[in-house]
This record gives sequence, structure tokens and C-alpha cells, in this order.
Amino acid sequence: MKVSNVVYKINFSSRKTFKKLFSTCAYSGENFAQRDTKTIEHVVPQSRGGKNEYSNYLIVKRSINQDRSDIPLGEYIKLHPEAKDNIIQTVNSLEGQIIEGINWSKEIKKTLLNEIGYDIFEK
Repeated sequence: MKVSNVVYKINFSSRKTFKKLFSTCAYSGENFAQRDTKTIEHVVPQSRGGKNEYSNYLIVKRSINQDRSDIPLGEYIKLHPEAKDNIIQTVNSLEGQIIEGINWSKEIKKTLLNEIGYDIFEK
């Protein structure tokens, strides 16, 4: 089942503001230290058609972003099962957060469902 996503234009300053919302890495759950570089992670990698829009963004440590590369998220979660719980915690911590007029948590949940193929938020 595919859930449609809304397309949003992202500019540099809004991406910077978006990164500030995250105090922990969405995959590892670890707090960002000063030396850590927060990077925008595309849930659906750009090399596989992922778009540059909030509904496709999580914020992770640069080393984790590089480690995942363009591995499908479902496969990455199989290799790193802790990532699933950390993604859930991250998205839930920003529940209802309105970014550039969109409900980010609602939109990222649609992307996660499409990419993984099952609802990780279902209990």
C-alpha cells in the first residue's frame, strides 16, 4: 500500500532550523556531542528516487548516514534493530511539530510506511 506524500520546497535556512529540532540521532538514539555533525538522512535515498523534502528527512550522525549509504531502510533496520525503536522515539518526540506549515511527524510516518512496507508505529 502506497501513501501519497506532499511535496515541499526546502531552502538552506529552513534545513538548518530543522536540524536544530533533533537532539539525538534518529538511528542510534545517542545525543549529539559538539563534535558530531548532524546530517540530513533521506529515508528513501536520493539514488533510489528519494526527494529533498521534509517528509523524507531524519537527522542522524554523519558516520551513520555514510554507513547506511543507499541501503533500503528495511534492510538497515535488520542489520541494526535498535534503529527501529530509536526512529519511533524520535518521531514520537516531535509529534505534532509543524515545520514550514506541515505536520512533520505525520508526513514522515507516511514515508516510513512506504519505504519499509509495514507500520513501525503499530503496536
